[in-house]
Amino acid sequence: MYWRIGGVEHYVLNLEEVKGVARPRPRSATFSGTQDSTMGVTRWASSPCRQLLAGATAQGVYLWNHKPFAQLSSLVYETTEFGRIVDLVWAPSGDTLFVALSRGYIYELSVQRRGDRVLEYVFATQHYFARGPGEENGIGGVGLAQRRTFRLPDTNSDVVCAGAAKYAMVATGSHVYRMTWAGALKSSVTVSEVYGRGGDVEVVQMGVLGDTDMEYFVFSDGSVRIIGNVGDSVDMVGDNVQTLDGLDATALDYSATSMMMAVGTTTGTVYLYALEGKQLHRVGRADGNGRVRALRWSADGTAVACVHATGHIVMRTLLGREVNSTRVGDIEFVAWGVGARVFAAGARNAWGLGFARAMSSAGNSVCLFSDDMVLVQARGVDEGAVWRVEHVAASYAGANAPIRVAACSADGRVAVAGTRGMAVSTGHGRWRLQRAARERIVEYTALAWSGSHVAAACVDHARNTARLEFWMGGRALDAPAASIDLDARAVVVSAHGSAVLVLSEHGMLSEYALAAGGAQVELRRAVDVAACGVDAHCVRQVMWAPGACGDSGAAVVVVQGAQLRVVRDGRASTVGRAEHVSISSVNIGSMHSAVWWYDGMQVLAAPVSLDDFMSNDTRALDRGPSVHLPLDFYPLVIAADHGMVIGLDQDSVGTHAPMLRGTLFLPSLLSHMLHTSEPDALMYAASFEHRGFFAHAMEKLLHEALVNDMRLDRT
Repeated sequence: MYWRIGGVEHYVLNLEEVKGVARPRPRSATFSGTQDSTMGVTRWASSPCRQLLAGATAQGVYLWNHKPFAQLSSLVYETTEFGRIVDLVWAPSGDTLFVALSRGYIYELSVQRRGDRVLEYVFATQHYFARGPGEENGIGGVGLAQRRTFRLPDTNSDVVCAGAAKYAMVATGSHVYRMTWAGALKSSVTVSEVYGRGGDVEVVQMGVLGDTDMEYFVFSDGSVRIIGNVGDSVDMVGDNVQTLDGLDATALDYSATSMMMAVGTTTGTVYLYALEGKQLHRVGRADGNGRVRALRWSADGTAVACVHATGHIVMRTLLGREVNSTRVGDIEFVAWGVGARVFAAGARNAWGLGFARAMSSAGNSVCLFSDDMVLVQARGVDEGAVWRVEHVAASYAGANAPIRVAACSADGRVAVAGTRGMAVSTGHGRWRLQRAARERIVEYTALAWSGSHVAAACVDHARNTARLEFWMGGRALDAPAASIDLDARAVVVSAHGSAVLVLSEHGMLSEYALAAGGAQVELRRAVDVAACGVDAHCVRQVMWAPGACGDSGAAVVVVQGAQLRVVRDGRASTVGRAEHVSISSVNIGSMHSAVWWYDGMQVLAAPVSLDDFMSNDTRALDRGPSVHLPLDFYPLVIAADHGMVIGLDQDSVGTHAPMLRGTLFLPSLLSHMLHTSEPDALMYAASFEHRGFFAHAMEKLLHEALVNDMRLDRT
């Protein structure tokens, strides 16, 4: 999840001709460097790499760099014989823009790097290649050049919008056209066929749900329609079509990483749907104020940024919980940058907001990281909330920011990795860096602390191989202590005592451990979770279920999308909705441990008995949660030895770091244990007698017991 840090950067958009570039007068009167720009930018589109932003006015297309924010190029059209610019979309390759004009024409623009070359000749028509002030900020020669012009078959109705994914989509008032990125027409269908019933409606937004063959359409009456099995022809009957009525939808976005769809409405409510098979199921609802104008999922699929007509950017979690809200101004568009940065824009102004996200921690500390710094809880939970802020070494961050993955050790040391290489903090504001030769060629995809070692999954681009490396956290990063080649790129790494679990992009879960005095890595066992229906690209967490140690057929707990799933005996079962999961030890009497997860509203727990642990049984998860703990903050850590859930205050916004919050889970867990085994409950309570909060926990337990008795009396 993401939390606001730092201030808000404000930019005024300069839509005049880029200064300082000498251009010959074009032979074609199609465009010039001037226009009536009083309307400002009416459409925005973020590039697939999230580094470039394209904006369109009625007569021009502009290109900006996201960070540092700078205008790179502009292509302004003098005449309107083809109509005004209605929409623009990026090709997945990131080097092509399709610009849709109202009278049924499509401009194909190339986004290229040409160094000092200013002119671009295409099809005997002179088009200029614009170079802008962005080059003064170290951004070289990125610009726009027009390549071709396409015309849609239907010119009797105006173009209203465009969409993009594996192919381009253009909608007029009467038809929807699917085109290849080479400009060839794939297929077409009437709007009335897509809508599926009578009525005079237009398509206001459309696209494809990630890598699936399912298209979505938002109509002017606020309804949403999902059409599956889209090919050269579309069968719009039966299970191929799903209609979402009564939403008054205004905006929609889908995350392929979390398999979640968010729909914004006229009332400000955001509905959240999970894609399961070929059907969407509503899993969350978040109320808000003011019409939702735009929304966008983060790259990791854990947060959705929503823009409201009130001028607020609201950050919501995977299952809809509001974490923070920031008012900036009149906004029509929102996009995520390469790292934890959000860009919002209106017609004449733009804003940049910095965020931090949670990293995995081997201890009870809450740890966050932004594009170039880390925040670690410096004191224990009982001692108050103090953040230790460490800026990543400038020599590393300057070349490799933003930070993409990070992990914190039990004693507060942090390992981070950006676009290339890795850096490890000493805990005192100093950083150990890798040698430049390694830093340039190695990309780290996942990190975890295993004792005093950093377990790092990486891709060596020089050798074109994937690897798991173990680095001693307290030594210079000259060479790994041990390493082993992997069959495929790793997407998730987690530590379990001395063992390290690695999930590859092909869905193979492998357990590794250091052997021979820490100089070698051995493979202990492997489970093919992909064969059980688990999509590795959508998995955020993976761990052995309690009792899995030493069992070749052990159960695996995974968080896939918004689902908590258990994989065992060649099949995967769904326990419930979850944003994240953790397992804590209890080891009191007949109770061994507990599995905790957060469902967007409350923390749930399934206690695991010693018998279940010894027999590697997952009955506790199959039965569902026995402990329910509603929270008014976002939980991050289950501090088992403190009897607390620790997280961040959702109401903390502004220029300061978020506020740490905690609540006792001890009363709820003791209440459950009292119903199963009173001796175990007494033994567990005795282990917390020395804590300062113990008396308060007992008061809460007594209060819960009295409330439950009153409820029983009423029934």
